[in-house]
Amino acid sequence: MSKSYGEQAVVTNFTASVARGEKIALMGRNGVGKTTLIRSLIAGAPGVDDEPFAIDGGSVEWGHEVAVGYFSQDHRASIQPGMTVFDWLRQFDPAAGNEELRGLLGQMLFRGEEGMKQTDALSGGEAARLLFCKLMLQQPNVLVFDEPTNHLDLESINALNFALQKSQATVFLVSHDHDLVEEVATRIWHFSHGKIEDFKGAYEEYSAATLLAR
Repeated sequence: MSKSYGEQAVVTNFTASVARGEKIALMGRNGVGKTTLIRSLIAGAPGVDDEPFAIDGGSVEWGHEVAVGYFSQDHRASIQPGMTVFDWLRQFDPAAGNEELRGLLGQMLFRGEEGMKQTDALSGGEAARLLFCKLMLQQPNVLVFDEPTNHLDLESINALNFALQKSQATVFLVSHDHDLVEEVATRIWHFSHGKIEDFKGAYEEYSAATLLAR
């Protein structure tokens, strides 16, 4: 797969095969192409309706019965204003019971009457946590997170960390939070100098291998 912006090549002939249940962290400094690769992967993916993006060459093939859940950097725009948190979440599964919805909200630290809060009044961290609730409710088998810890406090990051470790889904995670990557990732895609290194191992193993190579 390849993707460029004008004369600037961002992803060049990248090839990978991802097995069910792998948790891949995309790492590297800002501006090296992590979000571009994520958007290229999920454009037209099952379950993703609002990602109009075109790659320049190659193809992406998804496995049988894949459903993708996507958390973008500009996630706030995907939350409809003028609703309560509870009602916004309910629309994604009208058959879900009140206790199930309250349980999901509780896991993401919406306590007591916070489920009745208006979506217009949500902070950046609250909006992120509400979208995590949506993904937990829909239970897609592929989760794609682009900088999910922006705006989150430590308690919220720990809740996300625990949920991702427990999840059986395949995960693609763009994050600068090394603790989150270290505890969740089973594979590293590292972006550097126009190339993507595909390391099949956890972050701790990748760090050790990188030190030995110096």
